[in-house]
Amino acid sequence: MSEDLLKTIKGFKKYKTESILIISSIIVTLISLFIFLTSSSKDTNEIYIDEKTDNSKAKEKEDFKDEIIIDVSGAVIKPGVYSLKNGSRINDAIDRASGLSYDADSYYFYRNFNLAALIYDQEKIYVPYLWEITSGIFVENPRILNYLSTIPIIKDAVIDKSQERTNINTASIDELDELPGIGAVTAQKIIQNRPYSNIEDLQSKKIVSKTVFENIKDQITAN
Repeated sequence: MSEDLLKTIKGFKKYKTESILIISSIIVTLISLFIFLTSSSKDTNEIYIDEKTDNSKAKEKEDFKDEIIIDVSGAVIKPGVYSLKNGSRINDAIDRASGLSYDADSYYFYRNFNLAALIYDQEKIYVPYLWEITSGIFVENPRILNYLSTIPIIKDAVIDKSQERTNINTASIDELDELPGIGAVTAQKIIQNRPYSNIEDLQSKKIVSKTVFENIKDQITAN
């Protein structure tokens, strides 16, 4: 061995403890640095994932505002629950349901439904069947076609009080249901037992009790 190598070995033996401490310190420092860099990289990835998740949630909320969910049923070809763009019209809803079915009363529908009307989230659109119209379940109310002007005021007009009463021969199930003591079941019985020659037929046919009849007799008519 050369003299320099011998001197180095002797020096290491002399300062063995100090050398081990220095080497250990270097190793600990390197390990700590590695752990720090790994942890920083992991934190960066976690922040990125959270940000991506937040953006996805925000996009989902934005998409939800742009659509509405509606229920189209009755006399349509494909009744069901549909998702439409916010700002859609009744015409769009009927198109999604593939149009009116063969047993729909199209004349009633086009007179009473405004196809240009806006529809809103959770709205239900029901198209009556022809048999529901003919049986009186749905009744078309008289109306004045005054699209461009206000209803004219008629002076000294005679008001027929009987028009304010509910006609048990023509009223719909909803109109009958509004009478005191008349529920949906009784209203259906009234419709099924038509026609009536007078209001007293409600008692003679045992459709309503005497108490109920006394409560509604001033609110109904058979004419």
